[in-house]
Amino acid sequence: MDLMQDLVESFRLAGISLLRVVAPREMISPSFAWEVTTLSSSSGRVDVEILRVENDCISRANSAWFAMAKNLRVVNDRREFLLAMENVFGDLYWSHVSLAREWDFIGVGAALGVTGSREGFPGFALMSLDGNSALVGHSDQDCVSFTGVADLKNIPELRESAARLAFHSPHRGNDAAFSAKVWLGLHPSD
Repeated sequence: MDLMQDLVESFRLAGISLLRVVAPREMISPSFAWEVTTLSSSSGRVDVEILRVENDCISRANSAWFAMAKNLRVVNDRREFLLAMENVFGDLYWSHVSLAREWDFIGVGAALGVTGSREGFPGFALMSLDGNSALVGHSDQDCVSFTGVADLKNIPELRESAARLAFHSPHRGNDAAFSAKVWLGLHPSD
């Protein structure tokens, strides 16, 4: 099997369908989604923490991220969203995915490296298809945590960060600047 077939199979086992790989110019960089962890609760930031000592931690964490993703409108009615992936060179890109009827992000997905580093240890970034909501999953030895925010495009700190990406980050390349300008609602040639 080639790398793409392996990826698609790992997605399938986790209950995720890969619909397509998103071109870098189509959406702001996946690293941008992690900016939500820098925001205060006054900007709409929501945090959920599941302690590892709690019974059925993986099941509870699966329920928690999905409830948060629905509430923040990261996942649409067709259960579609963007999931950040890393290629063999360490570059991040978005994949447009959908959830199957049965899925396991925190257990199987993390164990397969799709949504984390090992079973019960998620590390992922999600964004709504319109780029206006984001959720990240992170973990340590004590807990599994999720941080998310809706209405990203109206948060001044994130607009400033996107503007830096668009106009002051030539080392990130033309695609990063182009997609940041589009996310900000600007014409790419500005």
